[in-house]
Amino acid sequence: MASESALSPATSILEPIAKQDLHSETIARLAQLVVSLEPGSRLPTEQELCRQLGIGRSTLREAVRALTFIGAVQPRRGSGTYVSTGEDGAFEKLIGLGFMVQRARVNEVVEMRRVLELESVRLAAVRHTAEERKQLESVMTAMGKAISNPSKAAKYDLEYNVLLGRASHNTVLMHLVSGMRVLLEIWMSRAVNQRATTAQIVKEHNSVLEAVFANKPELAAERMDAHLARAADRLLAVIGQDQLTSDFVSALFNPGQ
Repeated sequence: MASESALSPATSILEPIAKQDLHSETIARLAQLVVSLEPGSRLPTEQELCRQLGIGRSTLREAVRALTFIGAVQPRRGSGTYVSTGEDGAFEKLIGLGFMVQRARVNEVVEMRRVLELESVRLAAVRHTAEERKQLESVMTAMGKAISNPSKAAKYDLEYNVLLGRASHNTVLMHLVSGMRVLLEIWMSRAVNQRATTAQIVKEHNSVLEAVFANKPELAAERMDAHLARAADRLLAVIGQDQLTSDFVSALFNPGQ
């Protein structure tokens, strides 16, 4: 279990900050502290951090807000600031925001998704566990029963993709794929809203899983490629390939809009 209090040895990372670039250096030092602690650990108190860094409370609070925005820490009222556990999807949103800031075109995101997901499913085909197989089978059964309700089925679709990504047992790849899906989910909610489309997606997912469970990575990649091609056609028909990712910033932070 992660410690509920600050780990004092980690505070040795912190030294007084030179005044030339106070804001940036404060963020950098706090980030260094955060990565040295276990997820769920509490940071030193505001008073202690200010004393060790030689900064004022306003500078520290600005740095904490910056780290909160990117999902590195989670302030809790009356309790302190904690290292994030990574379960809230903040890191994936940050990746999605990065694509938006770069003003990438929709078709570029679709192309990169293909590159990442094909390798991810190859790894899943050789690395998945019996427990992961059980979870994937369960979620696809639930998605199949939700065909008549596309919005409900979409939730199972997301769970399927998350579970399949985890089955690759490559954390970096999983986060990159999930970061791209943050954007794709915004777009696909507009492209997938019919029962027939949902039924086709269920069929494609089960076909991919059949190859994954048979430990056939190339067959799994071939079937995933076919699925992604159809998904891209559905998406680009609604969104358009030249639409810019920057047009969807508000939807990233307000999914209902």
